[in-house]
Amino acid sequence: MNREINQTMKNLIINPLTRAAIAGLAVWLASVFMAHGQNKPDDLKQRILAQAQSVGADDYAFTRTIRTDQTSNGKMEKKVRIEKFDPTKPTETRWTLVSVDNAPPSATDLNAFRKDAVTRNVPGYHRLAKYFGSPATASSNALGRAVFHFAALPKSSVITLDTDVSQNATADATVSEANGVPFVEQVHITVKPMRIKLLMKLDSFESTSRYRIGPEGKPLMVEQTSDLSGSGLGQTGGAHSVVTYSDYRAVGKR
Repeated sequence: MNREINQTMKNLIINPLTRAAIAGLAVWLASVFMAHGQNKPDDLKQRILAQAQSVGADDYAFTRTIRTDQTSNGKMEKKVRIEKFDPTKPTETRWTLVSVDNAPPSATDLNAFRKDAVTRNVPGYHRLAKYFGSPATASSNALGRAVFHFAALPKSSVITLDTDVSQNATADATVSEANGVPFVEQVHITVKPMRIKLLMKLDSFESTSRYRIGPEGKPLMVEQTSDLSGSGLGQTGGAHSVVTYSDYRAVGKR
């Protein structure tokens, strides 16, 4: 019986018309699987984009603690600053400087803080919409998680030293999953060396932002670390900072 089956299969394979039909079927199946594989990252990217767009800068009040180790010409200085953001307050008072180095802020600290409070960007998951609305390539990391690489970022995506450095920045966004819902768990940004305001040179800048799913099912930023080094006006220096976010309170749409 097995000999008959084997012979029948041989005859089918030898037949030119059968071979052509099998080849055509194989090509069709390959194209279907290939198309599916290509669309899957695009579908995931669109889901993340919609997710980021569903979170607004005015959705949450929060506290952030900024710890910075700053070096200038070999001298180290440590700073700790605590700030609060409340979108239910008027624009000019949404940001509040709570303390500097575990003490009430001085008049100088408060004046400097208030000066740029109105134009200060609100950090959060909503800012990822800028990234995911631009072209990206997709790959997988060692854990099998999707990673989107952005070789170019839109304007105002990355601000450091009061300068928009987005044109020299690249980003890698790693996607995780919580209760079956994909979300970006980590974003790593690298900025190429560049001149800033003609007088300074940024030698290196890297930052990593981490997110988690909050009680309302929306992703929230929990930590952001950054390292930079540069030089200018005859001085060299760098800074390492760790920013943690806590006390999130949903305030809803206004």
